[in-house]
Amino acid sequence: MSDLHIAATDRTPEIELSADKGIFIMRGESFPEDVAAFYGQVIMAIDALASSIQGPLKVDVAMVYINSSSIKAMFRIFEGLENVRKHGHPLTITWHFQDDDDIMEELGEDFKDRFPELPIKVKVS
Repeated sequence: MSDLHIAATDRTPEIELSADKGIFIMRGESFPEDVAAFYGQVIMAIDALASSIQGPLKVDVAMVYINSSSIKAMFRIFEGLENVRKHGHPLTITWHFQDDDDIMEELGEDFKDRFPELPIKVKVS
């Protein structure tokens, strides 16, 4: 599976993943009723990227709100991105946060600390 597009809802973020285009975009809010059901397909698609992507991967994460269960799923996504990096694929990760959102800024910094080998840039958008 090289492409995945999930439209945003009031409880789930927009997800766009394309191995051909080399993009993974995640933006919006995340507090789905069933985190495993929502993120399961995303995690599987990210895990498959290491063997399916040809060029560099550009990752953009712009979350407004994310609950603790979703953070655990996001941790698994970042583990998959780390695997992409380990397979020699160049990637850039930009964690966007709003100017006055200390919580999202700190969460981006936490992911940066937990995955020191990943090129994560935390920036105001």
